[in-house]
Parts: sequence; C-alpha cells; structure tokens
Amino acid sequence: MSLASVYEAPAGRVRLGVQTAFLALASPALVIFIATNLANAGNLAFNMIFSRLLSPAAFHDLMVILTLKLAMLSVISAAQLAVSQMIADGADKNRTRAALSRLNKLSALFSGVLVVPLGLIAISGGVSETLGLGSDILLPILLLILPVAAPLCIARGAALGQMSMRDIVLSTNLEMIVRLGGALLAWSLDLGVAGIVAAIALSVYAGWLPVRGAASSRGSDLKEPADMAGLMRGIVALAWPFAILQLAMVGHLDGDVLLAAALLPEHEAGLVAGLTLIQRIQFYAFFGLSGILLPMVTAAAREGRPTLRPALPVIALIAGSGVILSAIALLAPSVVVELVAGPAYVPAAPYLLYAVLAGISFTGTYLAATFLAALGDRSGIFVAICALPLSIAALWIGGSQGGIGAMMATKATVQGALLLVSIALVARAMRRAS
Repeated sequence: MSLASVYEAPAGRVRLGVQTAFLALASPALVIFIATNLANAGNLAFNMIFSRLLSPAAFHDLMVILTLKLAMLSVISAAQLAVSQMIADGADKNRTRAALSRLNKLSALFSGVLVVPLGLIAISGGVSETLGLGSDILLPILLLILPVAAPLCIARGAALGQMSMRDIVLSTNLEMIVRLGGALLAWSLDLGVAGIVAAIALSVYAGWLPVRGAASSRGSDLKEPADMAGLMRGIVALAWPFAILQLAMVGHLDGDVLLAAALLPEHEAGLVAGLTLIQRIQFYAFFGLSGILLPMVTAAAREGRPTLRPALPVIALIAGSGVILSAIALLAPSVVVELVAGPAYVPAAPYLLYAVLAGISFTGTYLAATFLAALGDRSGIFVAICALPLSIAALWIGGSQGGIGAMMATKATVQGALLLVSIALVARAMRRAS
C-alpha cells in the first residue's frame, strides 16, 4: 500500500461523510420541516404581537376569525393530501395536471359565485352577533378567501406530489409574511381589526401565487367529460379517510380541553388549555411532514423502491425533537410554560412532561397513519378513529377521580399506547412488503 493511498482513504471517507450530511440536510422532509416551522414562528409572533396591541374584545374577534379561517381551510386540506398522492402515484401526470387545471377553474368559479350571497347573509342575518363578533364587516372580508381556498389546497397538493420544494417553501412563508406584515401595516394605518382581517385574506392569495402553476395546464389533455368525473371520484376516494383522520386528530388533541371545563375547577381547566396550546405547537411543527411523507412513500411503492427509506428523515426528526423537548420539559418546565402560554399558566409546569409526551406520541401516530395510507393501508386511520372514544372515556375517568395531574398522565399513557399500536401496524406492513 502506497503512502498516498493511506492518506486518500481517510480523505475519501471524509468526502463521503460530507456528501451524506449534505444529502440529509437537503432532504425534502427537512426542507419542509424548516419551512413549516419558520411559518409557525411567524404565526406565533402574530398572536403574541396582537394579543398585546389589541384590546381583549378586539383580540377575541381576531381569534374567532382565525378559527373560522382554519376551519374553512381544514375542510378541504384532505384534498391537498389526496392530490399529492394522486400526482405521485399517477402514470400520466400530464392528464392529471390537465384535469386538476380544469378542477381549479371550476372550484374558483363556484366559490366566487358563493361569496356575494354568503356575504349578504353574514351582514344581514345576525351571523356575526351569533359568533360574538363586534363588527358585521369582519366575516364578509374573510369570505373573500373562498375563490382561492380550493385552488390553493389543490395546487399545494400538486406541488408536493411533484416534489417542488421551492414552490412549497415560498408558498408557506410568503403567506406568513404577508399576513404578519400586512396586519402590522393595517394596524399602523389605524384600520383596526377589519384591516388585519383583510391582510389575512390577502395572505391566502399570496400563498397561492408560488404554487399556482403546479396544478395548471396550457393545453388540456382531457377529451371526454368522464375524465373529470373520474378525477373527482379519485380525489374523494383518497380524501375521505384523511378528512376523518383530521376530525379524530382534533378529538385526540383537544379532548382534554373539552372535558376539563366539566370535570375540573375553573383555574385547573385554564391550566389544561395552556398545556394544550403547547401540544398544538408541537403537533403543527411536524404536521407539514405528512404532506411530504405521503407522496414520497407513494412514489417509492409505485417504483418498487424501499418504502421505509423516505420515512427515515421524518422518524429522525420526530425522535430527535422528542428527546430534546422531553429534556427541556424536565429541566425547565416553568420557563417553557411562561414563555409559550404566559405567567398565569406557570402552575401547570409540573404537568408539562405529560403534555409533551402526549404531543410527541400523537404526532407519531398521525404520521404512521399517513405512512400506511401511502401504502394503501387504512388500518392506522381506523385505529386512530376507534381509539378516540376510548381516549375520551379514559380522560373522563382520570379527570373526575384525580384532577388535572391524573388527566394529563392519562392522556400521555393513552397516546403512548396508541403510538405503540401504530408502530406495530407499520412493522406488520413492512413484513408483508418484504
């Protein structure tokens, strides 16, 4: 062996290590994780800034509007997952894009037509009063997002299916920048909550701009109306399990909040709400990974490649973050609770570890269900749905007999058990595939 080869071998290993590290940093999962959490940081800043600038009554109006906006978009977010899986699994991507392009136009036209009558109802029908809003103009302004809501979800799904990372990163963060920057500008111009809501509506259009080309086609490849009907059937068939999973997700994440008001003293119920806020931040930090996991695994299965490999970066991110978050919850729980929820929630610090473990567990369960769905296996979704009433019953028993400590410990235990079942389902799917 020459002296040169002695030095070349370590150098080669170093180059290989650098290349491996670069590929890991450039993985779609990590790109989406970073982009999503940049947007989450902006959203958190939005809430923290306007909770201090606005009066309690005005901030309540803003929170109602944000909740309605999330509800409107979450209803059709299942279509985003369905479209991403359809694009990744489809053999004829040109025809699929042509069909999506036509569907985009039809959904925008239909939603646009609805804006006027719904706006009139919102102004004159006492809807704002029922929702507790202080102004009748806020809801009609929010309704302006309808023409672009469905096209946004369809386009983002198509971009994810095509692995257009640049478009997704731009879409997610441009929406956040316009919402935060536009709201601050509206506030500086003394436009009040109405101006802030207008900025929120405008941000949805901004989020659509970078991805609009992902679901468009210059020349339609569709010759028969049956193609559109087939596309719609395909989207519905893929989307409805995810829609049900979204509903189950709300129950698993917020079930303790709904029960706390009935079972616990008022001050303890408030502490549960603060802990749930932390769990939501945890979950939505990883929620965007489901959008990239689904098309990556679907494409790997279609091409006969190992399906677990695309999921490894996701697993590493969840496991690594889980260890870090658990350590912080053990070492500095009061600091975390005060920073995220506020000084009034510091008495909830002893239960932070339970909340963190529950959040990590359900995040893993949700992404395991998504992984299985990419393989055409709905068992993960089925388990999450069937476990919901058992989870609610366990929380009821724990809260009624042991207070907030027992309720949070019960939630962590139930979600941990659900995660173990989900891991077993993934292992069974891997054995079948091999």
